[in-house]
Amino acid sequence: MADELPDRPRGRRRRRWLGLFRVSVGRQVSQLRRLPRQTAVTVSLVALTIALLVVVTGISAGLAADSTGTDEVDVRVMPEGGGTLSPIVDVETVRLGDVHEGIATIERRDGVAYATPVLTDVVRIRTGDDDEPETVLAMGVVPPDEPTAVEGVSTASLEPGDPQFANGSYDGPRTGEVVLTDTVAEEINASAGDELAVTSPTSGGAFQVGSDGRPSDYTVTSVDDTENNDLSGELPLVVLHLSELQSLTGADDGDLADQILVETESDASTAGAESAAAEAYPNATIQSGSESGFASIRSDELALATSLVAMVVATAICSLFVATSSALTVDRDRQAIAVLAAIGFSVRSRLAIVAITTLSLTLAGAVAGVALGVVGVSITNYAATATVAPGPIATLRPVMVPYAVGVALVAGILALPYPLSLVARTNVVAELGR
Repeated sequence: MADELPDRPRGRRRRRWLGLFRVSVGRQVSQLRRLPRQTAVTVSLVALTIALLVVVTGISAGLAADSTGTDEVDVRVMPEGGGTLSPIVDVETVRLGDVHEGIATIERRDGVAYATPVLTDVVRIRTGDDDEPETVLAMGVVPPDEPTAVEGVSTASLEPGDPQFANGSYDGPRTGEVVLTDTVAEEINASAGDELAVTSPTSGGAFQVGSDGRPSDYTVTSVDDTENNDLSGELPLVVLHLSELQSLTGADDGDLADQILVETESDASTAGAESAAAEAYPNATIQSGSESGFASIRSDELALATSLVAMVVATAICSLFVATSSALTVDRDRQAIAVLAAIGFSVRSRLAIVAITTLSLTLAGAVAGVALGVVGVSITNYAATATVAPGPIATLRPVMVPYAVGVALVAGILALPYPLSLVARTNVVAELGR
C-alpha cells in the first residue's frame, strides 16, 4: 500500500485533466451546434492563413533549392558594393579595373584552372537593317582554353582568350563572335551562323560602329539552351568577348568588369586563389563557393527572410482571428462558465477548459490549412509553368506539415490571454442571477 501512495496524486491529476478534456470537447460540440457559422468562419480564416503560409514557404524552399548556380566557380571577386545586375536596373555601380592584368596575377598561382572577368551591360541587337532592334543583357567574358560554362552559358563556341585586348591597346583582331541564349534567339528569330548588328544604347542608336570606331557586326556562333539554368535561363542574354563588349560600352577605359570568376583544380587550391585575388584586388569582396551572381538575388538569405516574414504575418493574423473568435464565444457563454463555477469547477479548471477549446479550434484550422496549402502549391506551380517559369517554383517538404501546425498552435497560445482574462473576470453571482 505504501508503494501505491505516490501514484495516487498523479492518477488524480490524470483523471482530472481527462475530465477537463471531455468537458472541453463537449463544449466544442455544443458550440458547433449553437454557433456553426462563427465556428466555421474561425476555422476557415485560420485555414486560409496557414494555407498561405504553406504556399509562401514552399516558394521560398523552391527558391533556396534553385539558388545554387550551375557553374563550378570556386572563387568570386567582386568590388565592394558592386553587383552584376546593375545594368538591369540602370544604376551605375563600382566595378573592378585592370581586370586583364588581375586575372593574369590570379592565374599565375598554382592550382588555378582559369580566371575570367565578367562584364554585364545592356546592348541593342538586330538581325537586319529593317528589323526592329531588341534590348538585351550582354555578358563579356574571356573564354578559357578548356570550354566551360559562365553563369550557365557555354563558352565552347567562342575563341579562347581575348584577342582584341592586345595588351591594353584594344587594336587586336575582333572575333565578332556572339552566343545567344534561346530566349534571345526566339525574340529576334536568329540561329547559329546568322549575322547580327550590335550597339550600345548610349551610342544614339547608330549600329555602324562601336565606341572604338570599329564595325559592330557579329556572327552567332551558337544558340545555348539555358531553359533549365537559373536566372540566365529567364533573361534575354548574349555572351561575347570581354574586350569587344568593353569597346561597345565604354568600359575599355580602365579595363572594367563587374566581377572575376576563378575555378581551381582542387579544394586545396582555393585558399591560394583567394590569396591571389586579394593580392590583385585588396579592397574587393572575395566570395568562396559556387553561388551564381545572377542567382544571388534568389539566395538562401532571401528565401529565409521570406519564410520568416510569412511566419510572423501568419502567426499575427491567426492570433488575432483566434483571440477575437474565442473572446466572442466566452462573452456569449458567460452563464455557462458561471454554472461551471457554481458546480465546483475552480478558476484554473475553467481557464483550462477555455484554453483546450481554443487550441482544438486552432488545430482544426491548421490541419485544414495544410491540406489547402498542398493544393495551393500545386496550383501555383501549374500557373507558373503555364505562363513564365520553365519549371515548378514551389516545393513541398514533409517538415512543412509540423511547421505549419506548430505555427498555428503558437498563434493559438498567443491568443489565449484575451479570452482567459474574460473568463477570470466573469462575475458568477451576476451571471447566475440574469
